[in-house]
Amino acid sequence: MTREELFEKARLLPATPGVYIMRNKSGRIIYVGKSKALKNRVSSYFSPYSDHRGKTKRMVESVNDFEVYYTLTELEALIQENQFIKQFQPRYNIKLKDGGGYPYIKLSNSDYPDFSIVYKRTAGNDRYFGPYSSHNVARNILETVRKAFALPSCAKEFPKDIGKGRACLNYHIGRCCAPCVKGNVSSDEYRELCARAATLLRGDGKKLISQLEENMKTASEGLNFELAAKLRDCIFAVKKLSDKQQIVCAPNVEADIIGIYADDLGSALSLLFVRGGAIVDRENFFFGADEIISSSALVSFLQRYYELRGYIPKRINIDYELEEADSELLSAWLNEHAGYKVSLSRPERGDMRALTLRASENAKQLLIHKRSQDDKKKDFLVSLAGLLGLEVVPDRIESYDISHSAGEYTSCGMIVLEHGSFAKKKYRSFNIKTVSDGNDLAALEECIRRRFAHDPDEAGWEYPDLLLIDGGANQVNRVRSVLSEFGIVIPIFGMIKDEHHKTRTLTDGDGEISLITRQDAFVFIYKIQEEVHRYSLSLMDAKRRSAVKKSSLTEIKGVGAKRANDLMLHFGTLSSLKAADKESLLQVKGITSEIADSIIEYFGKEENENNNRNGTGNQA
Repeated sequence: MTREELFEKARLLPATPGVYIMRNKSGRIIYVGKSKALKNRVSSYFSPYSDHRGKTKRMVESVNDFEVYYTLTELEALIQENQFIKQFQPRYNIKLKDGGGYPYIKLSNSDYPDFSIVYKRTAGNDRYFGPYSSHNVARNILETVRKAFALPSCAKEFPKDIGKGRACLNYHIGRCCAPCVKGNVSSDEYRELCARAATLLRGDGKKLISQLEENMKTASEGLNFELAAKLRDCIFAVKKLSDKQQIVCAPNVEADIIGIYADDLGSALSLLFVRGGAIVDRENFFFGADEIISSSALVSFLQRYYELRGYIPKRINIDYELEEADSELLSAWLNEHAGYKVSLSRPERGDMRALTLRASENAKQLLIHKRSQDDKKKDFLVSLAGLLGLEVVPDRIESYDISHSAGEYTSCGMIVLEHGSFAKKKYRSFNIKTVSDGNDLAALEECIRRRFAHDPDEAGWEYPDLLLIDGGANQVNRVRSVLSEFGIVIPIFGMIKDEHHKTRTLTDGDGEISLITRQDAFVFIYKIQEEVHRYSLSLMDAKRRSAVKKSSLTEIKGVGAKRANDLMLHFGTLSSLKAADKESLLQVKGITSEIADSIIEYFGKEENENNNRNGTGNQA
């Protein structure tokens, strides 16, 4: 449809709430929006008087048609819009890149409370801290708190495991209070330690230090110098941890601070998490040049963000002028979703104004730094394309490696790089089904056939610009023959290692390209080869371990899980273990003469039972 036709179609819409979907010539959804008056919003895109700029202009020029969904309220339209954005991932909408949820640190309510990392808050008397921007952040905070208060980090359960076994090394070096040792720590003492840790996690370090100093003074006056020394060490640890938290406002403030920076090349959004008056964490989002930042788009993004995050603070300050209707809409959703009043505002003065400006500057500097890194990667990929004689810059690279153990548990790993960085969420594993004799070429062929049987429009299966195979000319030529059957032309190179197991050259199946004089290319290819080898080996090892678990080795007298694993590591495969004689078995650490006899006897009985089931046993 022409712009004039689109405008006439939009003028016929009612001025009611709803969601509109823009499609390009191929029918693909490129933008989703909402409005409390569809006629006004949609017609504004195609009006002859409109003067769009930048990303909005590019989006409008790409629209060939649109459709609308009517809703009863604008809030309902907001929810429907976000469902469509999550489902279709339109090109011009700003998007959350990760849908995995946000972690919390949970403190269980029991006689011996336990700290753990979870992704959902549940009803009950347990306490939750967070959410944090990533699992690594939550884990690092929890490890630090455990060290500060000498809390156990093992898998033991208390009081069930009290008195069972000896204290571990952490107790002897002063890093654990060892509740596992009977009589060492009472339930009340342990709960007090956890309460102190909770106070610190809540961000109230000053209050905790004051309490500890008072307790230390009391212990010292009562001549309990051992307790006073422990409290002194705890105070030191808490102060050290509190110093890392930058105090930015009153100690009772809990807020999310949102800063935004945008230009024609893209945009960034930075969130600072203020808890107990201190910045305890932050999270950053980067958006491409085609993702449109606007008042309406930000409302949609923040609704999806807080829905995924699962926690909404009572104060949200944003350094962006939201339209009044959008601000009211988001506030209504936040209040309804949180179950309490949420203050959403753009501060004009004071500490909060300074914080929002800091968040926006943070977003700007992070975006500048990211672009600088991206430019370096792009420059390198351009030079790599020149080195390999490629017609296009390899924005997507795939690498493959086969791994097996003496011909068994054969696996193929596929790793992906996008824009020069490992895209681990797009890695794929292939459990080789047609090869069981260690034939790497046949296994590679099966993997490549299965990989390119996927449609390139399928998410995560886009065709690469370059294929790198662990191996030489034979591997390259086998892959090329498979791709030619599919009618696919993609540059393929084999990564050849030297006698030191380092990448020496690349081959296209005919000639070789040396990497000796190109240190940057050598390091890049070497990292790829090591990563794909690590990944494929981990797949094979997982299959082998699964086979160990499924086997009945642990049913043999004297063979537990550890010895079963040691046996498999030594012999490589179950068939090799079954064929081993006593002398070979005795070479495995921990296998005694009696255990070796038990293993031989066990497999002998198993073979006889199999023969009888198959009708091949001795007949009377």
